Amino acid sequence: MPVKKLNRLPGVFGDLFYDQWPEVFPKRGATPPINVIETDKKFKVEIAAPGMTKDDFKIELNGDNQLIVCLEKCMEKDENGNDKMCCGDEDCSPDEKHHYLRREFAYTSFRQIFNLPDSVDRDHIKAKMKHGILRIKLPKREGGAKDEGVKLIEVE
Repeated sequence: MPVKKLNRLPGVFGDLFYDQWPEVFPKRGATPPINVIETDKKFKVEIAAPGMTKDDFKIELNGDNQLIVCLEKCMEKDENGNDKMCCGDEDCSPDEKHHYLRREFAYTSFRQIFNLPDSVDRDHIKAKMKHGILRIKLPKREGGAKDEGVKLIEVE
């Protein structure tokens, strides 16, 4: 998927995390809501992803200081072509046979790229998924050499 990269400096209404959303939702054009927060000691990115789990995400920090957040969730099928996943009702069990009469949200995917400022401490980035919100904490570093390698961030 090509990502359009624009050269711009953060302005009064801009942000350090200039982000680009590739066309990944061609039917609906929807993207999850994102908050980017800055404090004196850290940046924080919040991505609303209800119904997703920590295992649905892959978070990577590349050598260009870009934080790449990917999500992919698809409905699994058994050897007979039936859905493996339970519909989630309280009175339903996973081994109960499911027959959808209409289904529109069997596959979800997105990829978000954040261009991080050099002040981010790459060695202490944390990610946590709770109540349908992925929170990524990006502490600011106080000095020292910047690490340029690719790094995977584990979601707690």
